[in-house]
Amino acid sequence: MLHASYHRQTFSPHFHEGHAIGVIEKGCLGFDYRGEKVVAGAGDINMADPGEVHNGFAVSEEGWQYRMFYLKPEQLDRIFNECLDRSVPMPFFKKGKVRDPAFSEKILTLHQDFENPLITRLEKESRFFSIMAGFIIKHAVQKAVPKAPGSEKNRVRGIKDYIQDHYDTDVSLDDLSRTAGISRYYLLRVFERETGLTPHTYLNLVRVKRARELMEKGVTIIDAAHGTGFFDQSHLNRVFKKFYGITPGQFCEKKEKYGKDRT
Repeated sequence: MLHASYHRQTFSPHFHEGHAIGVIEKGCLGFDYRGEKVVAGAGDINMADPGEVHNGFAVSEEGWQYRMFYLKPEQLDRIFNECLDRSVPMPFFKKGKVRDPAFSEKILTLHQDFENPLITRLEKESRFFSIMAGFIIKHAVQKAVPKAPGSEKNRVRGIKDYIQDHYDTDVSLDDLSRTAGISRYYLLRVFERETGLTPHTYLNLVRVKRARELMEKGVTIIDAAHGTGFFDQSHLNRVFKKFYGITPGQFCEKKEKYGKDRT
């Protein structure tokens, strides 16, 4: 990952081992790519396929600011394979610039959220996988029709059981994929179809319910946070309020008040 601003920087011709994909936040980036002179401005997605030589330079006084993902070799290939449930060639993108405001916002927000320790690993991985898969399906030169999800109630039940048993750990998308015996892409689709929730939303729901149970037993808020997999108390506060409409502190105050009223 890279988040940078350049004003007079000029990059010599080079290439990357894996796909590079990002979003211009400010200014304009110019680069020579596949025989074309490309100018990417604010909101544009700029990218390069593995092995494609390109340079980089400012085309305005303000330079440019961008957020970039530099993917490992074959990382996007594996996502593409999982989308189609078969072995396919590397996804190929004809242009070095794509104008797609919806995906631009998704990629930009994802990059920002990767820096946020209060967002779970499972959420970051799931969103990354879904966004990249969707981008491939829409913008790669190869036409891709993903495998339609079938009925997977038993597998979804197994995923839910795994999350309920491991909610206090750093659950990953790979953990769930191995447990269910299905690909990550297929897992994300069938889980949301069967439950109406993403796996990371379900994980957060299990965590706040367990934290609530602990606080009902008199466990302090900070101990409840640490005991249920949250980064810290503020992390629990944010997620708890999202589900229950009040903070853990307000919940404990109400519990104490009603408990005294009953006595």
